[in-house]
Amino acid sequence: MIRGVRNNGEAGTGERRSTTDVRVHAPAARPVTLAVLLFSLVFAFVIAVKLQQEWATAHSRAEAEIAHAASMLAERTASRISEVETATRMAAAQFSALNLRSVGPVAEATIDTLAQYPLVEVAAILAPDGRVFTQGNTSTEILRSTADAALQSRIAIQTGEYAPLSIATPIQFADGAVGALVVLIDPQPLLPEASGMRTYLLTDSSGRLLAVSPATPVVGAPMAAEQFNLDPSEIAALAVRGGSVRGAMIGGEEQALGAAALAGLELQVLLISPLEINQAAWINTLIFHILLLVAPLGTAIALFVRLRNETDKLGVTEQRLRDSEGRLRLAIESARCGVWDWDLETDEVVLTDSFAQLIGRERGKRMTGPELLLLFTEEDRHRIKSAMRSSVQGLDVDVEVRVSGLAIWLQLRGRQMGGANRIVGVAIDVTERKGAQARVAAAESRLRAALESMNESFVLWDSRQRLILWNRKFREFFAMPDNALKPGMGYGDVEQRAGRAIAKAHGEDDMDGFELELKDGRWLRYSERRTADGGLVSVGADITALKSQEAALKENDREMRRTVDNLRRSQERVQELAENYEQEKIRAEEANRSKSEFLANMSHELRTPLNAINGFSEIMQGEMFGPLGHERYKDYVTDILSSGQHLLSLINDILDMSKIEAGKMQLQPEPVEPAELLEQCVRIMRARAEEKNIDLTTEGQPLPTIEADPRALKQVLLNLMSNAVKFTPDGGKVIVRTFDAADGVVIQVADTGIGIPEEDLHRVGRPFEQIENQHSKVHQGSGLGLALSKSLIEMHGGTLRIDSVLGKGTTVSFTLPAQAHISSGQNDESAPLEPDASEGEAAPEDIVMIDDAGDDEPSQSESAAAP
Repeated sequence: MIRGVRNNGEAGTGERRSTTDVRVHAPAARPVTLAVLLFSLVFAFVIAVKLQQEWATAHSRAEAEIAHAASMLAERTASRISEVETATRMAAAQFSALNLRSVGPVAEATIDTLAQYPLVEVAAILAPDGRVFTQGNTSTEILRSTADAALQSRIAIQTGEYAPLSIATPIQFADGAVGALVVLIDPQPLLPEASGMRTYLLTDSSGRLLAVSPATPVVGAPMAAEQFNLDPSEIAALAVRGGSVRGAMIGGEEQALGAAALAGLELQVLLISPLEINQAAWINTLIFHILLLVAPLGTAIALFVRLRNETDKLGVTEQRLRDSEGRLRLAIESARCGVWDWDLETDEVVLTDSFAQLIGRERGKRMTGPELLLLFTEEDRHRIKSAMRSSVQGLDVDVEVRVSGLAIWLQLRGRQMGGANRIVGVAIDVTERKGAQARVAAAESRLRAALESMNESFVLWDSRQRLILWNRKFREFFAMPDNALKPGMGYGDVEQRAGRAIAKAHGEDDMDGFELELKDGRWLRYSERRTADGGLVSVGADITALKSQEAALKENDREMRRTVDNLRRSQERVQELAENYEQEKIRAEEANRSKSEFLANMSHELRTPLNAINGFSEIMQGEMFGPLGHERYKDYVTDILSSGQHLLSLINDILDMSKIEAGKMQLQPEPVEPAELLEQCVRIMRARAEEKNIDLTTEGQPLPTIEADPRALKQVLLNLMSNAVKFTPDGGKVIVRTFDAADGVVIQVADTGIGIPEEDLHRVGRPFEQIENQHSKVHQGSGLGLALSKSLIEMHGGTLRIDSVLGKGTTVSFTLPAQAHISSGQNDESAPLEPDASEGEAAPEDIVMIDDAGDDEPSQSESAAAP
């Protein structure tokens, strides 16, 4: 009873709400009325605009017809003028085979023929000898001026009251004389007869009127455009592009003007005509648009009345449905789920507001099936389609999907509604449940990944010693295939399978585990531990490397003991060798000192007789005490002097090297102008260079004053330039370059000679060292020139460098500091090994040039003192 009273009360409330809805929806018809009225006004405005466009289109078509007529008139006029031009050229061509004397009969016949053309008013031939053959009444002066103007352009237009068009063509006679054929055209016949209200005009390019139809007197030839209240420049531009324009005034009436230019001619035609539209077509268009306006307006009014009645009925139904939806929405929102309704026939889906809130939207909506599928991820769309197809066969829809772009999981559950092709269901938010499942799966995945990444084997057993979890290393250590182990296997079964790979077990099972020796040679350290729930964890580590290191340490210990014994014996041997080395070193130093003393003494002893030989040879060569007698004696004396000087230079060289090695060479630095020394050396070497046709040149920057031993510097320059000349073939070049460096000077001696192999460059500069090759074999020497030069440069604190390419040449560069850093001798308290002056030794200022190839002996000018 209580339940029945409650239901009746609710029904009464529903009826009252429906009555209120009728009253509420009555004012709702006002927007519809306004909408219909607005539609009527807009539609009428559109029809009016369309009629205006049609009226403008009709006028545009009329203007286009006038422009087309003007274009056709221009083509017709240009064609008629072209006919006259063609006839004129053909007539002029026949005179090319005639002489000027016999031109008379032909000229008269030609002008008679041309005068018969309808357009030709006057035809004339101007002969070069002054004769004029004419047909028509025109003065000779007009013909000549017309011919001059027409020959300069295609068509000439005369000014004044008489304004014909003139065409002129040059005439080439057989004897080389040149005349002119002139034709005057009356422009009036070019225009057609006027018809109706149309007027035709012919003007030049500036707008000057030439002819008009219907014919009227053309007096003064005024500007045609100005007569019709138009701008001549605008009409000229319009004629060039072709077209029409309104605004031409004739008799106080506005008419349209079409203009077109004649192709290739400075002429244009104008067509003036009133605009004539198609009245029948315009009336049909007007009737059609009126009907188009009335029919939709009547239909809109009828629909408005019908719509207002249906709106009132719909208001009551909508209110009832809204009440039902409110109650259902309250129940659904409290359960955090939403309702969906999918009509499979129309493929439309209705989503409630609660469904929309689950997927992050404010309001529910009606959408198509594809639009609904786009709300979910791509991999879930196929699952939803499959579930919907299965529901048609009577199966329930139950699928979990994820919302696209959101971390929300929904469980869609539903079934087919009655016998209709329609599925209704709910969407439940299962995000929290899926998150918990994902966290469990992620933890298990991380555990599995950690176990698989271990270098040790791992096995987990439950409290009943059944297999739960294992890793890859366990199967690898005991050589088990992938499918050999399964969860739930007993401890004994797994142990039996693993025992096949074990060769021997070492040690007893204790807290530290035990060692297993496998059949493949590896060793494992195995241990097992109990878990809190009574399970068992087995861990095995590969200790093969540790076992190998242990064996290696034992072997290394034995090897170290043997090494210590060998080292002890080696130390005894080294001590014995050190004592022997000390004795040999003392003997070598004594031998070296004896050698240096011997070379110095022998140099002194040899220089004394050589000075006498050289001196007496020079006296005999100069025949100071009379002739020698036989001519061959002079050759012998020259050979003796040359050999003696060469031997003396070698002895001096050896003596200098001995002094340097013994540390007794003493330099005397003083301010020196490098340019002056260089000029002296070049002057000394130029004669030898000219003998071999070698170009000896100097180039570079001016050099500042430096501190150096002038004798040593000059000896270095002569040695380097001598070597360059010696090893350069005939016709080569030797260049001496100078550079002003920041801390001194740089001098280079470059040649285009035979060069030095790269692998032999490190040997150059050693005492008595010679580089043998095909060219240097014929230039034998002591091999001390570069060694002495290098030593002298280094004693000044400078450096010497050699760069060479085999077959292309050699460049020797040395640097000298601005302030000489003279290295002192190693034995300062000992006097330098200087020869006794009484023994005839050369003075210290004498410089003997030494080069590494000594087949050509130095001349007297080269061995003399520096000037």
